[in-house]
Amino acid sequence: MTNPLYQIRSQIKTICEKEGFSLVGFVDAKIPESDLANLEEWVQKKRYGNMDWFAKDHALGIRNRFQNLGLTPHSAICLGFVYRSNAGEELVSEMKSKVSRYALGSDYHIILKKKGNQILKILKEMFPNHKFRQSVDSLPVAEKILSRESGIAWQGKNTNLIHPKLGSYFFLSTILTDLELGGPDPEEIITDHCGNCRKCLDVCPTGALEAYQIDARKCISYLTIEDRNEAKATESFLDWNRKGWVYGCDLCQEVCPWNSNVAKRNEVETTEPDFLPRKFWTNPDFINKKGINKREFDVYFEDSPIERIGFEIWNRNLQQRDWKE
Repeated sequence: MTNPLYQIRSQIKTICEKEGFSLVGFVDAKIPESDLANLEEWVQKKRYGNMDWFAKDHALGIRNRFQNLGLTPHSAICLGFVYRSNAGEELVSEMKSKVSRYALGSDYHIILKKKGNQILKILKEMFPNHKFRQSVDSLPVAEKILSRESGIAWQGKNTNLIHPKLGSYFFLSTILTDLELGGPDPEEIITDHCGNCRKCLDVCPTGALEAYQIDARKCISYLTIEDRNEAKATESFLDWNRKGWVYGCDLCQEVCPWNSNVAKRNEVETTEPDFLPRKFWTNPDFINKKGINKREFDVYFEDSPIERIGFEIWNRNLQQRDWKE
């Protein structure tokens, strides 16, 4: 006799896969005590930099305890959507002003929200007496920890989630629900495969990484995106060699053997056209610019992840790209 819970999970998985999600996992909506302790230490040491919202959410108990979310979630449906493309790999390898692969196309928040809305519509029809709420970096919940606990990937030494066949170039989305869906099947949990490798730790030019830990204040992604001082960058921003990165940084992912293996096989490609690189990235009129005005910025980066930093920060990053090189 088929287990009713297994049937429900199988149905949900099929619904999510039809929207293009390659990874689907289930877990109880609970953060392990060891992670709570790590987060507490991270906040106390102020490794979040000027992202004060993180400390605020932490203090209010939202991020770790799932409070004040409009529902009391019992389960989380953890989703992964591949954004890697061969076109993106080729483009980034040739860029002088480098941009993280995830930002070459359209904003994943917009795209995954649309896909999530389709999933929520079906789930609400299937389970009218239950609540569902999607997060794409939009709720103050620890999506990465929940996804790791669901077994869909392991958390590498660079703190990114890694899948043995897909690598780490995938977006996360989480659906919280008061429906009881249970935890992962033990035989399907993907365990840590980092072993003795430390390539990601050694490649970081700012020393932001320790094994399984990150100091956001030193991370190039943080420095190029979250550090919003328009007049001049912080002292640390200028002190470190950013290796040409002007928005985000993929260094610790590029050297990861699990991504290298994917690149060699050339078989992992996003199914979402909007995640492919936009055409202007190869346009000489754009790539030779040392700065752009607000109108140009708005045209180039409409509905792009880069839109959120504004043209002043984009220009700042461009102009200070080669600092210390």
